[in-house]
Amino acid sequence: MKKNKKTVIIISAVLIVFVLSGSFILKTTLDKAVAAKALAEAIAADFDFADRIYQESGIRIAGTINGEPFLQEDLYVYEAELRAMVAAHYGRVYNIRTMGASFWDTEYDGITPKEFLKELAVKDLTRNMVLIQQARIRGIDTPETYSDLELERQAWNSPTDEIIYGPRTLGRAEYNSYRITRISDALKTDLLNNELKPTNAQLRASYDSLPQSLKAALFRASGIRFFWDGEENADDNIDSILNKEICTAIEISLKQGLSPDEITSSLSVLYPGFSWEEFEVNSRYIAREDDYEQDRAELFRHAPAGSFIPGPENSPSFYHITAKEGGGYYTFEEAPGLGRNKWINDQFEIFLEKHIKSSRITLF
Repeated sequence: MKKNKKTVIIISAVLIVFVLSGSFILKTTLDKAVAAKALAEAIAADFDFADRIYQESGIRIAGTINGEPFLQEDLYVYEAELRAMVAAHYGRVYNIRTMGASFWDTEYDGITPKEFLKELAVKDLTRNMVLIQQARIRGIDTPETYSDLELERQAWNSPTDEIIYGPRTLGRAEYNSYRITRISDALKTDLLNNELKPTNAQLRASYDSLPQSLKAALFRASGIRFFWDGEENADDNIDSILNKEICTAIEISLKQGLSPDEITSSLSVLYPGFSWEEFEVNSRYIAREDDYEQDRAELFRHAPAGSFIPGPENSPSFYHITAKEGGGYYTFEEAPGLGRNKWINDQFEIFLEKHIKSSRITLF
């Protein structure tokens, strides 16, 4: 009897699980069906809206993002910006040396360059339209519809008696970039103060994740630079040994109180092209692309006034820093704004991507 009772309990439990599982599956299926129906109705509404606009104004809409229309001319702006990049991509990947009239309509791996160009353009347009829509929801100043950016641009370019600082006339791509950048900045500020407001721990973690170069404090250093000719046809090892010998001789001479002219007079007999000059380095104006200046700046960053420093990578130069302001690296407490900028820039991309993925894109 007990065994039968236990069997009944097990069977009942299995049936309950089965019923619950079936109910869950049924609910999930119904939810998906409801969502699919809602999406189909929304897309149908997009088409009806586009037809009505065309009938009333004669303007043909190229598509909608979340029900907001855009014109073919809006898409052309992005296609024009991307055209050279797409052509270069196909030339590199498919080893195409000449691109005739048929290039854009020829299929490569199942897609033509024209279709690929449109896909990229729609992607960029979608990002900016979703960005503007999210800003509009939060009361930030935006055009009423995306296509109104062109009306704004025309007003911007119209003649005026006002004194204008900067370019007065802007093309469509330039104006769109100018306007959307400002909308993006305003949206980031709103999110930072509200929905995406970080904790102090999150700000510190964002700061810690920054590359060290982005934490570098500004500095200004000045002093004397000695320089000479490298040995022609000498290998790197010989050059390195020679440079060290010269640097040692300069440092000893400076510590003994000899003037730059006296040092030059003495060493120019032994080392061709030996000379000196005054130098000043302001890290604010060093280009990130200038590797030599960046390397030299790193030599000066932690060096105090009075330092003696060989040139970067054993170059034929030697520096005596006589004056120094700033330098080193900012701590989080000194520059919390660096962590704040990193936080909102990272979170903003996550925020925007989430809304882009859930967006309804209808192309006509």
